[in-house]
Amino acid sequence: MKGYEELMREFTGLETTKLRRTAHLRVNVGCGEYPMNFWTNLDGDPEVPAQVHAVVPPMPFDDEELEHIYVGHLLEHLTFVDGAEFLAECYRCLKPGGRLGVVVPDTREILTRWFNQMGDEIEVPQYTWWNVNDLDDICHLFLYSDVQDSLHHWSYDASTLARAMTVAGFENLTEIHRYGDIRLASGAWYQCGWDGYKPERGTNE
Repeated sequence: MKGYEELMREFTGLETTKLRRTAHLRVNVGCGEYPMNFWTNLDGDPEVPAQVHAVVPPMPFDDEELEHIYVGHLLEHLTFVDGAEFLAECYRCLKPGGRLGVVVPDTREILTRWFNQMGDEIEVPQYTWWNVNDLDDICHLFLYSDVQDSLHHWSYDASTLARAMTVAGFENLTEIHRYGDIRLASGAWYQCGWDGYKPERGTNE
């Protein structure tokens, strides 16, 4: 199990040539406008500059083909059932010991700030501001997310995301740093996530 500091060292410490050579083992699912260097970027939109275009689930990879899957702000766009199927697909595609990182909007934190009227403002897209004191703005941004083409179909907080990943078979969950993780498109208070690991062969039998 690798924590945040180890993860940072893993990617900043590797030589560029090795990162490029192993990019096929790392998949960034739902990359959108934020593809990552030295990863295989996947998106369902054929207009997005990704190496693989596919709608998930299912995952277009073989059993135990990958070492690392990252899913940033995609899971909430799936229904609860499709989300569970997608996590199971990630489990299938990972090698034993492989890592899945998932980041979603943190509904508990979002609604806590709304309930306490903390006055946070969010800029989405550029030059358009939303006030977290206003429930309509929260619905537009997070609960339904009609500010983008793909609506949100489910909501998570840290606890329910951890449960969904555990049900899919992932173990040794480690919290993803919501501000500083190297895989994030941007750090923000309104997101949460976990790294989970597929058990080594024989440890979950």
